[in-house]
Amino acid sequence: MPVLTTIVALAIDVHVLSSRPDVNWIGISSPSPKVIWLSGSKATIARSIDGGQSWDYSQPTSSELQFRDIEALDDQHAYALSIGTNGDSRIYYSNNGGKNWQLRYRASGNQFLNCLAVVPRTNEAWVYGDSIDGQWDLVRAPDGRNWLPSRNAIDSPPLDAEGGLAASGGCVRFNNDVWAMGTANASTARLLVKRASGIRFKAIDTPIAAGPAAGIASVWPLNERHVLMVGGDLNQPERRPRIAEYHRGTFTELSEPPLAGALYSLTLTNDQGLLVTNPAGAAYLPNKDSEDWQLLSEENIWNAACNSVNCYLIGKDGYVARFAVPRND
Repeated sequence: MPVLTTIVALAIDVHVLSSRPDVNWIGISSPSPKVIWLSGSKATIARSIDGGQSWDYSQPTSSELQFRDIEALDDQHAYALSIGTNGDSRIYYSNNGGKNWQLRYRASGNQFLNCLAVVPRTNEAWVYGDSIDGQWDLVRAPDGRNWLPSRNAIDSPPLDAEGGLAASGGCVRFNNDVWAMGTANASTARLLVKRASGIRFKAIDTPIAAGPAAGIASVWPLNERHVLMVGGDLNQPERRPRIAEYHRGTFTELSEPPLAGALYSLTLTNDQGLLVTNPAGAAYLPNKDSEDWQLLSEENIWNAACNSVNCYLIGKDGYVARFAVPRND
């Protein structure tokens, strides 16, 4: 059974920052304390090199695409993923701070790509897409240049309608030399995990609420046998569980955050604090074994990212906010 939630008084100061109010921000990456990249609606990318005090805006394409994921390597290099079918799922790359963007991959037909993750030191990348005609649809780039479809990278076939949730770009993540992905839309939400040196992902059934428009939205691997995940049901917000820990073959439901509806993003701070967001707001938990959630905001927040100094929240109508990384002493 899930642990009951305790809401404690707000002890974290959240500062709202200025950005374009006509853009809904969905993707975020902060590779260092002063550098933040955002992606969102209207094919718009934003970059700050002063901790969010000012922004440079760019558009990789004139098409009205939604950039749901962005993966930045530093202040100059970043990959951005747009979503959609009929060629709207695309990956663009900039090596000059967003001044110019190069199209690196364009999906075709009914391909729908959900999430992207990139290894900073090698530019190896994996992209998770919805399954097509009973086959997985993954894309891999060993070097960030050559992007190739990969339909045999998982140890078992996809379930009927198995795909992903492109809510925050968090359904694929690389951390501690481990790749993890989370699936959705099928009868069971599954965790896909492999070591960096592994050949295939292992598919593992999870207890996260599953079905159409339900499943895992964001994953965070700590090692090959230890992964945290969040998600839920977009249409039936009362369904549980929405947050779980996988550790050495066993799943444990974690304390439920004080946010209604499916959880969109999961971010871990350096000292293992948990930050979750969705359209009901954002909440913080000092550690996974705690019950003391802190409600940070009730704004419509789709995503978050932390560096060693600050955490950033982003969402609808240009919402961007910053707070200092909590120290759980």
